[in-house]
Amino acid sequence: MTSADHDACVADLKRCIALSDNMAVLDAGSGTGALCLALVRIAGLRITALEPCSAMNALLELRPELRCVTTVQGFCDHADDRQHFDAESFDLIASRQLANCLFDPLAAFRNWYSWLRPGGAVVVMDGLFDRHDWSGTWDGVVDTLPLSACRTTATVPYLLENTGFRIDFVGLMDHTNALPSTRTQRYMVAATKPQG
Repeated sequence: MTSADHDACVADLKRCIALSDNMAVLDAGSGTGALCLALVRIAGLRITALEPCSAMNALLELRPELRCVTTVQGFCDHADDRQHFDAESFDLIASRQLANCLFDPLAAFRNWYSWLRPGGAVVVMDGLFDRHDWSGTWDGVVDTLPLSACRTTATVPYLLENTGFRIDFVGLMDHTNALPSTRTQRYMVAATKPQG
């Protein structure tokens, strides 16, 4: 990804969420650090990356600009994954291109709810994928992942709301979608864990 990709992601994030100094942020499903590379552009964030694949964690840790990011190896979409973090550990949980790969999105969203402080926010960024987008190595996976081919922005907010979140924003990622590198329309959902 280019610098323009990261700048567009930050611009899209700032449309729907307030980012402030010293926020504890979790990048859920961080991969090799694409979202982290956008987040480090915002001064003062304390970023943790959660990723199940040790090889991807290793690649993230090799990036000099991500030395400030703490990495944790693990999944987030099973009840047992809640043990990765204490309750109310984060002010913001963000994911990019993860929701479509969750085996159990409700379990993930319940874990995220637990890990967020009251008043904390979650931001889900994903693509509006079709069945044919899951080909090659991914062939057949489309029928095992509930959010893999959702051509609607309605499903993720519905699931978040059913796990206790208040929906604050649902819309297309205008800055990201304007880039020539974006082949599949991207959308984002921002939600808040209510106070008390």
